[in-house]
Amino acid sequence: MKAIQFILLILAITFAFVSFLGQKALEAMNPSFKYQAFLEIDKDHAVTFQLEKNALHNYLSIFNGSEEIQVKDYRLTDDSLIFTMPIFYSQVKAKIVEDHLEGTWWKNPATSDYTMPFYAYEADKIPSQFNQTPLSTANKIDFTGKWESTFSPDTEDQYPAIGEFKQGKDDQLTGTFMTETGDYRFLAGQARGDEFYLSCFDGSHAFLFKGKKEGESIKGTFWSGKHWKEPFVAIQNDSVSLGNPYELTYLKEDHQLNDFVFSNLQGDSIRMTDKQFQDKSLVVQIFGSWCPNCMDETALYTELHKKYKKDIEFIGVAFERKGTLEEDKAVLEKYIKHFDIQYPILYGGKASKKYASEQFPMLNKIISFPTTIVLNREREIVKIHTGFNGPATSVYESYLEEFETLLQELVKK
Repeated sequence: MKAIQFILLILAITFAFVSFLGQKALEAMNPSFKYQAFLEIDKDHAVTFQLEKNALHNYLSIFNGSEEIQVKDYRLTDDSLIFTMPIFYSQVKAKIVEDHLEGTWWKNPATSDYTMPFYAYEADKIPSQFNQTPLSTANKIDFTGKWESTFSPDTEDQYPAIGEFKQGKDDQLTGTFMTETGDYRFLAGQARGDEFYLSCFDGSHAFLFKGKKEGESIKGTFWSGKHWKEPFVAIQNDSVSLGNPYELTYLKEDHQLNDFVFSNLQGDSIRMTDKQFQDKSLVVQIFGSWCPNCMDETALYTELHKKYKKDIEFIGVAFERKGTLEEDKAVLEKYIKHFDIQYPILYGGKASKKYASEQFPMLNKIISFPTTIVLNREREIVKIHTGFNGPATSVYESYLEEFETLLQELVKK
């Protein structure tokens, strides 16, 4: 009996030890971490975002303020971290160097035409070169509110925008800039004294906005990665508004959208007059898979299509980076899978507003990706909506309510 008890005790200890080793191995394979990540623009400026890993999850998380981007395509080893962003075809390759990560963001992993240095540190180990908190603590400003903004002021490229900022605990700053063609999505950063910075990384774009209050105005600079930089000015104005998105793109006089023909991803020609669209209203989405505002719009349209597909058909016409179906097909298939798009996605051609305008000659011009054309059952154009200000903006909920009311009216007719 004692021998049996001894054997059982040994087995129990062995099982516990093996379980302990297994748990340690699991933790080693799937650790938790929380880094402040940086994409270096130059020696004085960097885009920053949160990079986290929860041991209970099989994905990485990228945070831009309240936005979480789940990255499921990643590989973590003893000496490196490689992850590919969802939707957008970009990748970060980094080595573990002592207590931080160093590497490169490849906007297109297949080529080396656009890269940015990547670094990630724990919060208490960030070196001075990446300390983007403005040094000034005098003349403390609360940037909360709406700011009437002008980018590239006094130039032929000048355009209006609205800055929407919210300053919270420890002067953390969140918000976005809205324009007449879309918003700069979820921005997050810091305010100190009379200065601030806001930035975001979504896999396609790396944005940084820095500003300083001077008198009644903000004077600042906007960077889009390493390739674009422009000034902006802003003055607080809580009643500011932009142009009506339903008036910017319009139908030419004596014109109508009677039909179009584009190929689907299998190369088959699809027409607006095909049987599958008969006796249904149509929502035609002119978009690109590379476009962050289009991404937000697609997430919405996917849900609305599921809700109204009995009476309303959505059609996406994609204008892509490469300019041929053969080259762009894989990217679009990934996009369709990510959003679970169940409406037809057609191939429009090269990602060019000029080219897209030529494909829709009945319109004055395509000035933005995305642009949406809504037609009733009689194929009369009911609305044309330019751009998309998404869930990072204050106007998103009212737009959603207005657009869904329009769809309900189409169902009744």
